Amino acid sequence: MAKPVAPRGLARERVLDAAVALFAEHGVHGTSLQMIADRVGVSKAAVYYQFHSKEGIAMEVIRPSVEDIARVIKIAEALPDPQQRRAVAVSGLVEMVVRHRRLAVMFYGDPAIDALVASDPEFNAVADRLRELVEGPDRNDVDRIAFSVFCSGVGRAAADPELADIDDADLHRALLELSGRILSPAVAPSQP
Repeated sequence: MAKPVAPRGLARERVLDAAVALFAEHGVHGTSLQMIADRVGVSKAAVYYQFHSKEGIAMEVIRPSVEDIARVIKIAEALPDPQQRRAVAVSGLVEMVVRHRRLAVMFYGDPAIDALVASDPEFNAVADRLRELVEGPDRNDVDRIAFSVFCSGVGRAAADPELADIDDADLHRALLELSGRILSPAVAPSQP
């Protein structure tokens, strides 16, 4: 009697789960397809059957995050007021980062991930739309810097092992509060 074969979707999920764990431990560059195959308990050819490259695995791992923020952007863009659009975009990004906290460990600061997402048109389109919503229509240099600090800070906080003991609800609440401070309109310094 032949052994039952796992559906392809289940095999893909096993590869993705193993990849996330290994990417978090070794980074994308430091993880090989053989390491992923070993973690899953299959041959490298079996991994190639599911994905054509390690980069393809990495992009598939982060795709749900990109799709989540794209949905938030659509909701935000439907609002009439720029401040409302900004608030929804910020809240949605914070919520997405906290929900995908495990991915933040892998995503934040890995040069291989940075290069992959920079070369992906879908990710770039989402990132550009998010930037426009958060920086606002009359953006200036301070708005641009604030957006950079906000994105870096949210990602770093979610990935920081020193903050792993903070539960998701508390992290979410703190990141929203801090985001409000970081992204508040710049106040011109008073002139003497």
